[in-house]
Amino acid sequence: MQSERGSNAHTDSSVARARHAIRWAYQNGQWVEADGLSLLLDDLAITHAVTAVERIRAYDGALFRLQDHLHRWQRTTSVLRLSSLPGREQLSSLIDQTIQKNAPWIEQQSGFGVLLVGSPGATPNGNQNGSTLIIDLYPIDEASMQRRIGDGTPIVVTDVMQPDPHCWPRDIKVRCRLHYYLADLAARQSDPAALGVLIDTDRSITETSLANIVIVEGGTLVSPPAGRILLGISLQVVKELADDLGIPWQEDVISTDRLKAAGEILLTGTSCGVWFANRVDGKATKDHRPIYQALRTAFDRII
Repeated sequence: MQSERGSNAHTDSSVARARHAIRWAYQNGQWVEADGLSLLLDDLAITHAVTAVERIRAYDGALFRLQDHLHRWQRTTSVLRLSSLPGREQLSSLIDQTIQKNAPWIEQQSGFGVLLVGSPGATPNGNQNGSTLIIDLYPIDEASMQRRIGDGTPIVVTDVMQPDPHCWPRDIKVRCRLHYYLADLAARQSDPAALGVLIDTDRSITETSLANIVIVEGGTLVSPPAGRILLGISLQVVKELADDLGIPWQEDVISTDRLKAAGEILLTGTSCGVWFANRVDGKATKDHRPIYQALRTAFDRII
């Protein structure tokens, strides 16, 4: 018969393991503990920041708009010529396997998402040696997301410019995010909680590191032209919801003055779908947000 002390020790050990479920990640055909993920220093992801990336949010365990994300992933990897990465069907299967393998870890999270990372890999003697593919999960703090949805996020217009589309297309999602990083650093000099808004060569606004920007003018939603921004999946979803609700939508160049004069400023992104800017350059936006409330309610119905 096991002693009470031994039984308690076994229970304590089981509880400890349950509290620290391992998160497994897929990397180039192998399962590794996520904390042990690594890249060679000569991987082009490090030497040249050549990295495709995609984040896919799960709601109630189901990935949101998976096929849309995979379509953008394919567009990105095609531009970067990562031809040796798995195709869409195989990639979908690997994502499913990653989620299944991480069931104990997922149970401990308030929310989670899937992270895809791809690069050309290392280049010994200047020759590509096979692409790198990582599939990992990341935790989402649902309480933090609900605060963002309810309270909004401040934004600050910076002098940091989007890379010219002649450098790389703005509709692909890559991990070279120095411009976003510098914009957020600049914004937080004046508002520690703010996202930095990047500008275009004509000094019109484009987007932030976390979200696309949509303004409301006289009941119409206005987004920067598609060719000037990363065409976010959540942005496309919000446009579909606006169409369903009969809210007009147009694309147009948005100046800083136009941004500040807007009736509402919406933010759209993977983290929580649609929320709003509560301050612009330190000035509070209007408290009355009927279009945001309508779109938020519609978004909640489909997740």
